[in-house]
Amino acid sequence: MQHKKMLIDEAHQKIKSMIFEQRLAPGQKLTYSDLSRAFDMSPTPVINALHRLEYEGFVVSVPFKGFYVKKIGLQEAWELFGLREALETHIVEQVILIADAEDMSLLEDKFSEHASYQPRAYDRKRFMLDSEFHNQLASLSKNQLLAHQLATTLEHFYMRFRFDSMSLDRLQSSVEEHRQIIDRIRRKDINGSREAMRNHIQNARNDIIQALSDELSPGRMSVG
Repeated sequence: MQHKKMLIDEAHQKIKSMIFEQRLAPGQKLTYSDLSRAFDMSPTPVINALHRLEYEGFVVSVPFKGFYVKKIGLQEAWELFGLREALETHIVEQVILIADAEDMSLLEDKFSEHASYQPRAYDRKRFMLDSEFHNQLASLSKNQLLAHQLATTLEHFYMRFRFDSMSLDRLQSSVEEHRQIIDRIRRKDINGSREAMRNHIQNARNDIIQALSDELSPGRMSVG
């Protein structure tokens, strides 16, 4: 039984890694026989792993067709950003109440890592560094449930969104917005911090919604 669980966990992690690395792209069909050969294991743990990924929202099963990497649709994007706004405007308030100088130093480090990486196009690494800034902020709230929920929400974006269609303007504007958030936290400005975070999330939402809208042609149906 333990060996079976280990195989399912292994298949689950390998498929997630392939989705993250875009070796399996959003909308792509997942053939369990091909995956089982690639992983050198029987189809059963692969199928169980796919069902787990479906439960987590990373893949979708279509009757009589199979599993596909789940795309982020417009409605889901709106909902995920609404969740982010609710979580992160509360998080900054908590950080103001309990963060010390060492905590803020850690946040500054994440800010610098994100700001110093300036690719020619918005890519997955850039979003990962952005996510690390937000996850660090969440960890400073000392609320593990909030931090876990935010990490899961961000994971859906960097696993399932094509960042090559993002506006290049976000490379600089996101850095400026992060700076505003930190500065208002340092000033213990709760309302200002919440507003800066809300503005940042809404700007990111607008860019991603625009990118998704450009990707989807009128009347086009997408898997997931």
